[in-house]
Amino acid sequence: MIVQYGVNRAWLDYSPVRRRGFPKDHSRFESLADALKSTSRFRSALIWFYNKENEESRFKQERRDFDATLPELNAVRRCITTLFPNLSNPRFTLNPLRFVVSQDGEELEIDQLSDGYKTMLGLAIDLSWRMAGANPHLEDPLAAEAIVMIDEVDLHLHPAWQQRVVSDLLRCFPNTQFILTTHSSVVVEGINNLLKRFAVDKLLPKSGESEDWTHIRNLYPLDPNDTAVYQITRDSQIDLMDREEGLTADTLIDNFNDVSHLYDLMRDLEWEALKASQGEAG
Repeated sequence: MIVQYGVNRAWLDYSPVRRRGFPKDHSRFESLADALKSTSRFRSALIWFYNKENEESRFKQERRDFDATLPELNAVRRCITTLFPNLSNPRFTLNPLRFVVSQDGEELEIDQLSDGYKTMLGLAIDLSWRMAGANPHLEDPLAAEAIVMIDEVDLHLHPAWQQRVVSDLLRCFPNTQFILTTHSSVVVEGINNLLKRFAVDKLLPKSGESEDWTHIRNLYPLDPNDTAVYQITRDSQIDLMDREEGLTADTLIDNFNDVSHLYDLMRDLEWEALKASQGEAG
């Protein structure tokens, strides 16, 4: 699979509301349709999900087993719950036709979620159904090889989510090569945690679990030999990887220093004003 996602990948109004015109069958080649268009095309993904749910329902009846499921549909469900641990049971409801998820026991439509959730959920469903549709013969379609390009991977994401979005994607699609762009220093700095996680993998304690160790284990170990990080400007391309350290260089710290510098200037103004007022009072 080769897939591209541009900055226009927001969910918008692509949830199907009528079944009229829905295709009945899906071929493996359909997974490649519009794969290199950067605009939204999630309606096709939702139609595929809806049809697969109906196929799964017939499968249960034929086998007389209510626990029977379709592996390719399970792959999409697993992708959603991996990227969104607080969401569960993605499904369609009827009358009216809606795609919903459960969160803390509450049923939510897509439009009730934040822009960050909608954008990432749309990407997750589109990419996972393509992987599942193209590789129905695999036990784990999400582990198939792929190249995925995402422009502005931090689009609409909270800073805390920006720190782990790369880790989440790699965990869900372990054999995918991701080519990502971002204007967020948080995303690039967050990659250092994944690189360091790879370095300390054998040092993690085997017992005495704590919340901190759990958080560390939840990070995806990123091999520096499989990683390239560049800062691209109009005139140059700067390699940010320090191969000796196996981490990204501190080039981007300047962005944080600029913020700190302005804060220091304002703090100095307050300090000088306080000293002046105390001098007048004395």
